[in-house]
Amino acid sequence: MISFLNYIITLLIDLNLKGLRMVFNLIKIRLLPFLLLIGILSHVTIVHAHATISLPNKNAIAGQIGTFTLTIPHGCGEGLATDRIVLTLSRHWSSVQPLAVDGWITTVSRTASNDWELTWTAISNGLPNNTSGSFPIEVRWPKVAGIYNMPTAQYCGDKSMVWADKFYDSADGSHPYPAVYPVPRINVRVPTYIEE
Repeated sequence: MISFLNYIITLLIDLNLKGLRMVFNLIKIRLLPFLLLIGILSHVTIVHAHATISLPNKNAIAGQIGTFTLTIPHGCGEGLATDRIVLTLSRHWSSVQPLAVDGWITTVSRTASNDWELTWTAISNGLPNNTSGSFPIEVRWPKVAGIYNMPTAQYCGDKSMVWADKFYDSADGSHPYPAVYPVPRINVRVPTYIEE
């Protein structure tokens, strides 16, 4: 009788294990595509296309000297490091002087239309894909107040991202909102004088 009970218990355990295996295999087959998708997405770098301009707690005042910082928040995706950055300022800026950034060589030139072109070239490895970099620039703000666009290009070997899309208040049939690659902009203000 005891051997019969052992046989029944062994049979029930075996059936239970087979049932668990069947349930596990069913779950594995049903969930496999979902798990693969999660695995793939966890290794994909999502790139938000933008370069930012910041002022160190001071407004840009027409005709005065000041500093702003261009920040590149990431590489070009796919694990590629940034090895060159080009910023264009219109001819309305009377002087521009990039400040030193470790690991980068800077050149300043004028284009055929007399715009300024500032180029940072990495000396060695550049800016890793998931790292941001700051590039400060001392300038004399344009003499006329207004909003000035600063088209910026970022290069990662043969790949590039160019932030030059115009800013629009809303989407319409010819452009999205917000812009996919928005041009960095700065608001140069009218000087205010306090009389004593």
